[in-house]
Amino acid sequence: MKDFEIENEVDEKVNRILQELIKEPIDRILSYALKGEEDAVQLYTFLSEKINEPHVKMRFKQFVKSEEQHRETILDILKELSPDKKPQSVKDESWFEISIRDKWEIKSVEDYLDILKIAIEGERLAEKTYTFIAQNIPYEKYREIFFSLAKDEKEHYDFVKNQYNFYKRARVADDMQDLLNRLLKE
Repeated sequence: MKDFEIENEVDEKVNRILQELIKEPIDRILSYALKGEEDAVQLYTFLSEKINEPHVKMRFKQFVKSEEQHRETILDILKELSPDKKPQSVKDESWFEISIRDKWEIKSVEDYLDILKIAIEGERLAEKTYTFIAQNIPYEKYREIFFSLAKDEKEHYDFVKNQYNFYKRARVADDMQDLLNRLLKE
């Protein structure tokens, strides 16, 4: 049930953002995607520096490299499609809500869950955005590139969602143990 709740909540938010985004011209959508990739690099850099578990740390470092490659790919496509335009400044709601980065701390499971939820939303939005672009871009040579980007983002999403679910269960187990301890003391 909890897995469904996070999926539903994330999909609702992502669909609202995507409905607005798809009304924009391709150079604006690509600028938004660039911003999302830049935010993802910051988020996964932060997580790779803060998390000590070796496998998770390694995966977040891999995500940083992957998101940097995505950024370069999108920038190249934007330059090809609109050589006279530079990426636009994006003030819309960012995929990873980087405006809160100065407040990021991981002092509790809840802090980690909050940050993972931001990553889940970002990865879901990236996957859906790249799938939308792949299905609608009038340039055949870019379709497979965007489908490939969507696949990468789906893999990131699956890993982050699994992390979220694992730590969510751990937090619930801790809460239950605390409750049991209080009941036994009374």
